[in-house]
Amino acid sequence: MQRWMCTLGFVVAAIPMSVSAKSPADISIGDFWKQSEFVNIQISPDGKYFGAIVPDDETRTLVIFQREDRKVTGVARFTDKRQVGSFAWVSPTRVSFTMNERSGRLVAPQGRGEVLFMDVNGKDRAAYGGGGGRGSLLSSTLRDETDYVMVTDYVPSQRGEGGEQVLYRVNVKTAKAQRKAFSPVRGSSFLLTREGQARVASGEGGFEQNEIWYRGEKDEEWRKIFSQVETGRTMSPWFVDPDGVHFYATVSEKTGPDGLYKVDANGSMSLVARDEISNPSASVRAVDTGALLAVEFDATVPRRQYINAEHRDAKILARLENSFPGQWVSIVNSTDDSNTWVFLVSSDRNPGEFYVYDRESGKATYLAAVREWIDPDLMSPMKPIQYQARDGRTIHGWLTLPKDSDGKNLPMIVNPHGGPFGPYDSWGYQPEVQMFASRGYAVLQPNFRGSGGFGTEFTESGYRQWGGTMQDDLTDATQWAIEQGIADKQRICISGGSYGAYAALMGVVKEPDLYQCAMGFVGVYDMTVMDSRGDVSESDSGQAFLRKVLGNDDSALALASPNKQASKIKAAVFLAAGKEDRRAPPVHTERMFESLKAAGSQVEKPIIQKGEGHGFYKTEHNVNLYTKMMTFFDQHIGPKAAVSQVAK
Repeated sequence: MQRWMCTLGFVVAAIPMSVSAKSPADISIGDFWKQSEFVNIQISPDGKYFGAIVPDDETRTLVIFQREDRKVTGVARFTDKRQVGSFAWVSPTRVSFTMNERSGRLVAPQGRGEVLFMDVNGKDRAAYGGGGGRGSLLSSTLRDETDYVMVTDYVPSQRGEGGEQVLYRVNVKTAKAQRKAFSPVRGSSFLLTREGQARVASGEGGFEQNEIWYRGEKDEEWRKIFSQVETGRTMSPWFVDPDGVHFYATVSEKTGPDGLYKVDANGSMSLVARDEISNPSASVRAVDTGALLAVEFDATVPRRQYINAEHRDAKILARLENSFPGQWVSIVNSTDDSNTWVFLVSSDRNPGEFYVYDRESGKATYLAAVREWIDPDLMSPMKPIQYQARDGRTIHGWLTLPKDSDGKNLPMIVNPHGGPFGPYDSWGYQPEVQMFASRGYAVLQPNFRGSGGFGTEFTESGYRQWGGTMQDDLTDATQWAIEQGIADKQRICISGGSYGAYAALMGVVKEPDLYQCAMGFVGVYDMTVMDSRGDVSESDSGQAFLRKVLGNDDSALALASPNKQASKIKAAVFLAAGKEDRRAPPVHTERMFESLKAAGSQVEKPIIQKGEGHGFYKTEHNVNLYTKMMTFFDQHIGPKAAVSQVAK
């Protein structure tokens, strides 16, 4: 099989594809959960090399190879618990990369707080940071400077709060550092000019005390230019304008989605872009100057609003978009002369493919696939939906139907996302959703109130509504799918992770006759211990957050706790947790299981996986989990269930 594209003057080289699966059902569960073949590919500033992160279950390796003949010249691979986190080119012959590490019993790597440097031949390494409890993060490479980068050191506080941040200018050859800025507010993140000057610091003075501080080129001290306490709004800075003075930031509105604003040195704001439904999600910037070209929105059907459509780079990107209809084109990086780009093409069915674009020839050449074993032609498209909740509020979401189905009378999995406050489901390749669809299930993903992406008011409308209107939104979504003829009302399960697991169990508490089964993964089920169990409760701001979004009425929290209402559950239940999970400690799963057993409910023996935290990392653990999960679904709403119903 080969893919060939030639559109609007762009020539895309043929892509050889070797795909053994002939139908979605032929794709193994393991194929959905294997580590990606490539996480990131970037071209060197002079265009002679590529760098790529290559993962497997044991480690993540940084590989440098020549563009001309693909010959590997340098490798950073560690045989202990360390592995490569991310990387960036700092000169034509030198790269910088961060480190992760597996600590204790946890198999998923965590940030180590160390920045390393090496030449393209893998030699002359130097290391900065990673000691004394300080975490370090590469903040920026510098324009017209190849010997230095900017690194932020993070010094956590004893209560798990934001701590202090210090910005350093670090020599990439010796790793020696010079301090350049100190954070004016806790939990800061810095915005830098292209020359490496700290211009903006964004942090939290406390819970719901978002502050923005500014320092001009000649200023010795920071000045506070924005306060959530004073304005009742929040500001999230994105990047400094090429003029070195203004910066761009998303700002919350009283109603509706956030807007993207251009902000000056005194905090005065001018609106740049705002969507009717979605928050701004990302920006596109010119590859040479860093000027803003476009703003992206993705809570519903993703779109790109061009701010400077006449810019050369904007025209190239628009033409590339036309060359890949139905997919999303993202610029990864470019050479210093802006003539050669690496870009990524992805979609709801395509995990991602890297291409190289040459501006002089107008040719885009295939480079590598993120998951070459996944055939997009065998995946199922995500369709945007919207429905009216019982109180009249419009709720958006996504529906994925099995490939080639007529979309009628299907077994369906309602799949609420985690969070719940901030995250949201968006268009793009999702292995879990595609795996469910490949086995014949419709998948419904409502962005219930409380979700991010639709403005602050929409998110805050979910506060103190665990088991309340947030749950009603999921019920209303399920009823909508039944009324539309999509779902067979006798074959519906609800399944999710983290908050989604809570919603799954609360769903079968509140609607015992609507769902035939529920699956909860790394969930919380006892609201009365949220302020004492889990890492959110370990900080003062976390405690304040929990009081705000959950309340502190023990009787109300008990009524919103699935494990205290197990006797109401008729549906079959399957639970899984990570033994090392600190966000949703496995005690939640253990208590839920014991409550179900005591109530005489139909409940499977739970998986409490050693070495895993809030989500499973190792392929073998995911394969075991999803193999048992699919057996569970098949038994209760799949082909076996359909046969048993006919027999009755």
